[in-house]
Amino acid sequence: MNTALIIANIGLLVVNLLLICLIYRQVRHIYRPVITTKIISHEANVEDTPTTLVSGEPCLVVSNESTNPATNLRINYEFWLKDRRIARAERTLGYLNPKEAIKELIPLGRILKDYPDLFEEVSQGNETKKIPKKTMALNLEISITHGLFLRHKIADSYKIEWGSVENYPQFEDHPITLCWNMRDGVYVYKVGGHITSR
Repeated sequence: MNTALIIANIGLLVVNLLLICLIYRQVRHIYRPVITTKIISHEANVEDTPTTLVSGEPCLVVSNESTNPATNLRINYEFWLKDRRIARAERTLGYLNPKEAIKELIPLGRILKDYPDLFEEVSQGNETKKIPKKTMALNLEISITHGLFLRHKIADSYKIEWGSVENYPQFEDHPITLCWNMRDGVYVYKVGGHITSR
C-alpha cells in the first residue's frame, strides 16, 4: 500500500468522524430537555412567577419545560459568606418527566448545623428559636446537571439575607430570609419566572 492511499484513508476517516460528531450534536440538541429554575416562597405555587425579592422560607423550583424527559438530575447548593464557602448540599433525582416540577426548601439548616456559633437561642414564652447573632448576607450558588453521558448544566445565583434580632426585633417574625436573584452584582428578573439551560 502506498503512502498517498494511507493518507487519503486517514483524511476520509477524520472527515467521517467530524460529520458523525456534527450530526450527533444536532440530534442531541433536538432531544435535550429544557430545565428551568426559580426561587419562590414556601407559600407560593410552583406555577407562580417570582418577583426579584422573595421573602419567607425560600424554595427552589426545578421544572422540565420540554416534551423530553430529563434524567439523572443533580442539584448542588453552595452557600458563601463573604469569600468562603460555609456549606454545601446536594440532591439527586432519577428523572423528571415532561411538564413536571419539584419544589423543595433551600437547605439553610445545613448552615445552622455546621456553624452553630453564628446563631443564638432566643426564647419567648415556651418557644425557642435559633436566630443569627448578626444578619447574614449569604451568596447562594445553585447548579443543576442532568443527562446520562454528556451532561448539561444550568447555574443560578442568589443573595440571601438571614435576619438577626438586632435588625428584626419582632420575635414572631423569625426566621426572616429575604432573597434576591443576583448575578455578578446585577439583579436578574425572571421573565415568565424561568431561566433556561445552556
